[in-house]
Amino acid sequence: MLWLIRFIGLLSQAIFLEFLHIFGLIVFLLAALLGYFRAPWWIVPAFAIASGFFANGFIDLTYLTETFRRVASASDRWAFVIVVYFAITIGGYLVGLLGRSFMRRTRRL
Repeated sequence: MLWLIRFIGLLSQAIFLEFLHIFGLIVFLLAALLGYFRAPWWIVPAFAIASGFFANGFIDLTYLTETFRRVASASDRWAFVIVVYFAITIGGYLVGLLGRSFMRRTRRL
């Protein structure tokens, strides 16, 4: 149980770090658009894997290593980066779906 709490804390710090870098925020907004326009569900994992590999290969987070030392060392592993981008894209997709349903409800009233 303690391992799960630590992992969730590390994951939330990594998501915050990716949002600070702006690429994570862009991926989140693109996933929200996918959810809003009801893209097929299988696009979300494919988008998460593609953006995770891109972030692992091309984005350097070394300038934030002093603040988030443990997250930066975990982000060196490609599998953890893909898990982070799975969380970002699934969250964005769900926000897009909820936004679409909210817009439909407010139009009816």
